[in-house]
Amino acid sequence: MKKYLGILFSLLFLFGCERPKGFTLKKITSNYEPSEKWEVTPTLSEETLLKILDQPYIYLGSGNHTYAFESFDGKFVIKFFKQKHMRIQTPFLSQAKIEKRKNEREESFNSYIIAYTHLKEETGLLFLHLNKTNHLGISLKLIDQHGTSTEINLDEMEFLIQKRASLAFDYLGTLIEHGAYGDALIGIRSLLNVVAKRNQMGIYDKDLQFFKNFGFINGQAVEIDIGEYKIGVDVPNTYEELLRLSYQISEFVGEKAPALVSVVESEMNEIISQYKPKNLA
Repeated sequence: MKKYLGILFSLLFLFGCERPKGFTLKKITSNYEPSEKWEVTPTLSEETLLKILDQPYIYLGSGNHTYAFESFDGKFVIKFFKQKHMRIQTPFLSQAKIEKRKNEREESFNSYIIAYTHLKEETGLLFLHLNKTNHLGISLKLIDQHGTSTEINLDEMEFLIQKRASLAFDYLGTLIEHGAYGDALIGIRSLLNVVAKRNQMGIYDKDLQFFKNFGFINGQAVEIDIGEYKIGVDVPNTYEELLRLSYQISEFVGEKAPALVSVVESEMNEIISQYKPKNLA
């Protein structure tokens, strides 16, 4: 049976029936029932939420776990989860595959709960909607990567809303290119401090990548990819995690402004040394 299914799928690909690439509405639609463990208490007023969502959202890009859309006014980002990684109501899935997808959904949603509960300011997270509901009553206009408009009922979707951040790579790069070295150093200190604060809370991010997972909002560093947090696990000590980040920052500065590397490394070492374990002193 498996042999014939394989032949059938191969023929479908050959004759142009392959899955569409990039964002589609189907890829963010789920069939999961609501669960009490994914409920959170909103901190935004209904009026504020309606104002944030009373505008079109334009396709921005995709990450490991989500498709992101930017608000027309450029102030917010709404992210919808890639359900293909979590969908279990699919024919011919093995039990092992079903369990893997359940675990992936569990880990991702737990991460969003951690961010919402402990790291709102550090992630720019404003609103979290992990269960289908019937009280929002909001239809949102999305404009996809092809410029096509789609109206979606947000009650039926799982999503999150964050403040729009400038990627750390772009933000610091622009400051360095314009000779604003003092502001760049402030930004780098902010990056290290936001990671140190999270680490000291016992929260681990296994995907610590400066180039794509950090941003800046009004000069303050934030972590914008929030799908890999874990709590209650063995967390690398703060010193080790900051060292990992500092190597990435040094490499970046070396490419942008080699003459600035020694100054940046001196600034970073001043912060990192505060967390150096006594047995390494």
